[in-house]
Amino acid sequence: MATITASTTITSTDLLSDSLSFSVSSAITATHSTGLARAPITSTAKGTGAGQVTLYTADDYAATAYLYIKNVDTTTTDYIYVYCDTSSDDPRILRLSGGEWAFMPQHGDITLKAYSATSGTIVEWMVFGTDQ
Repeated sequence: MATITASTTITSTDLLSDSLSFSVSSAITATHSTGLARAPITSTAKGTGAGQVTLYTADDYAATAYLYIKNVDTTTTDYIYVYCDTSSDDPRILRLSGGEWAFMPQHGDITLKAYSATSGTIVEWMVFGTDQ
């Protein structure tokens, strides 16, 4: 087993009347991962056709899994959209602009896929599993 430490620091001196500064950190015991992957997304629509990238397939892990995802594009408007492909209406759950990233715990019973605003946008991702 490996320990993954996820942390985020948020600071600002001009958002509020007082300075804003906080950090959160969590140690995660990961038993396995998918490995770091990158792929071009060629689909600009969800749900139909080919070209979406599957980030996580439902029930790949029995316990909580953590998804790291990054839009490696440098153009802000080259969005990556993450959606739940398990539900009939394929709801979008995340939009990442070029250069943005996310790290999130996720429910194991859903399939997550990505499509992009611009064909060829590169997505980077990795799933950390906590199954014992």
